[in-house]
Amino acid sequence: MTQAPDPQTSRAGAWAYSCYAWVMFALLLLSFGVLAILAGRVDRARRLARFFARQMLRLGGLPVSVSGLDRLPPAPHVLLANHTSFLDPIVLVACLPPVPGYTYTTRRQHLLQVLLWPFLHSLHTLILKPHTSGESGDHHHSVNVERMEAVLRRGDNLMVFPEGAFRPEPGLAPFHSGAFVAAAQAQVPIVVVGLRGARDALRLGTWRPRRASLALEIGTVLQPSGSDPRAIHALMDEAYAAMVPLTGEPPRAGVHGWAHADDAHRRA
Repeated sequence: MTQAPDPQTSRAGAWAYSCYAWVMFALLLLSFGVLAILAGRVDRARRLARFFARQMLRLGGLPVSVSGLDRLPPAPHVLLANHTSFLDPIVLVACLPPVPGYTYTTRRQHLLQVLLWPFLHSLHTLILKPHTSGESGDHHHSVNVERMEAVLRRGDNLMVFPEGAFRPEPGLAPFHSGAFVAAAQAQVPIVVVGLRGARDALRLGTWRPRRASLALEIGTVLQPSGSDPRAIHALMDEAYAAMVPLTGEPPRAGVHGWAHADDAHRRA
């Protein structure tokens, strides 16, 4: 007869793994930061980032499978992924080609981002402009779209989480429209990808990582047909429908791309 595991032993093991994972993560991040700043070139920094991201996943006991890399276009494009955890960027950096690599987007939301700015700068991360009081939604949207479009027009790839912030409950949230407008105006394709497993490995609301299997699947390549509101909404719906089966999670009730957004053209 199999003996049931001791709950106290299981809890102690979970805490031990959490402590190990965060110490390992901090040491690797510090090592990467120093080397990336000294690298002096974005291509070298991105190669370093991929190496250290892979070490984090390997040493953390987080196996990851990748499929569909051959679908990535050789020309500039926008990569869209679902957002489920703080681990998502690490998984993407570990799995995606480092050269030419991707310009990642993020928002100024946490103090930690200020501390990480030298590292983010070495990778040419695009820090989106936050919305300020007294600023119109149209102006805020336009500024961020112009900055994303500039990245694409100079020949770089752009990586965006179209949901914006992630939530603890599963399900794909409505998309922000900024990346879609930028892709349409720059006339570049959009690639839809899905991440699975990261939500289980590090859930929002807890700092206790858990071992889990991760997966990244490259899906559909979409071509914008115009930058007018109707074309953008149709593109967002198409991308949303293509991403849902890649995530392993259900769509949110009644949501199709930009549906239930306050104003899809004002969400960058």
